[in-house]
Amino acid sequence: MLTLDQLHAQLASGELAGARHIRLSDGLTRFPPALYELAGTLESLDLSGNRLTALPDDFTRFSRLRILFGSGNPFTELPHVLGRMPQLEMVGFKACRITHVSADSLPPRLRWLILTDNRISALPAALGERARLQKLMLACNRLDTLPGSLAQCGRLELLRIAGNRFEAVPPVVFALPSLAWLALAGNPMTQKSEQLALASHEGNAFFHQDLQVHELLGEGASGHIHRASHFRGGVERAMALKVFKAGQTSDGTPQSELAAGLSAGRHPQLLTPLAAVHGCPGGALAMALPLLASAMQPLAGPPSLQSCTRDVYAADARFAPAAARRLLDGLRGAVAHLHGRGLLHGDLYAHNVLWNPATGDMVLSDFGAAALLHELPEKQAAQLQQIELRALRHLEAEVQARIATPSRP
Repeated sequence: MLTLDQLHAQLASGELAGARHIRLSDGLTRFPPALYELAGTLESLDLSGNRLTALPDDFTRFSRLRILFGSGNPFTELPHVLGRMPQLEMVGFKACRITHVSADSLPPRLRWLILTDNRISALPAALGERARLQKLMLACNRLDTLPGSLAQCGRLELLRIAGNRFEAVPPVVFALPSLAWLALAGNPMTQKSEQLALASHEGNAFFHQDLQVHELLGEGASGHIHRASHFRGGVERAMALKVFKAGQTSDGTPQSELAAGLSAGRHPQLLTPLAAVHGCPGGALAMALPLLASAMQPLAGPPSLQSCTRDVYAADARFAPAAARRLLDGLRGAVAHLHGRGLLHGDLYAHNVLWNPATGDMVLSDFGAAALLHELPEKQAAQLQQIELRALRHLEAEVQARIATPSRP
């Protein structure tokens, strides 16, 4: 990440000649013209965390730009100039102040659009004309409808509409032929179920004062996970503590995650919370989770900017046939358990599967995109679970493609 002074110095020295990726954050209130020196080569530009409210009309000079991040800036509308960017395919304006998205702000080659945590109440019908669209992240806005034209987006695989104002599932959701990963919790259509779930487990909550918090085990998009010990009645119990970073994530809200996790109940192939944890410093929301054996590891890495909706496996990933079969059997059992309890996981990905490659033992984790379907019509709930089975088929195919072939003598 560069400051403005560092940008000028490195441009002057020639250190940035031919640069394709730049991240610039320095409280900027206007776009720095010095960046135009890289207009012929820049493919990825991250301007997140500044104080920008607009982009200049001649921003189109970045003719090779494919990826643009403007998150955490006080933009009130998606810049119109983006619609004239011929190569731009990934646009991320998370946690701004955007209320308006116009048709002419949508790049023609748009593949991945992130507008999480804004103030958007409507989207243009032209969004459905972006035939390459694969990933659409709209959680935590003010939407109560989606344009019916989205049905034309035959490649759309991931959709995040959690934390909005939907009274019912938008009809277009059921018309998306490739949709596999859907987050819709935290809307009026699910909130009663979530509130009941949280209230019914209130008596089982832990208190932070009864925990001893140890080292950091990991960090995800929504929170930090520490090893912890819980003391009650003189008995020590080892567990993990997840402390949420903020009130909103790309998938929805911590409250929705906790409600879904508690409602999922116990299953040997699910990593579900033991209880909510109250009294955390700063009022942070937290939950206690079972502590997994150190041999457990993610099956794959999350999607990259290039893969968009598909996880990234190690180049040499090969799975023993018996371990792979055990893994897939466990995964199918976990999904069947969730669906039987009226839940949608929403993020059925290999990076949310923790497993032991030597044995095939596994657990499905991360309920950040999960949803309770109890308030929805039975037919719709079944349709949504069928959508999730597409994600399961993708995951199964990824594993099966990496099963090691026994060597011939």
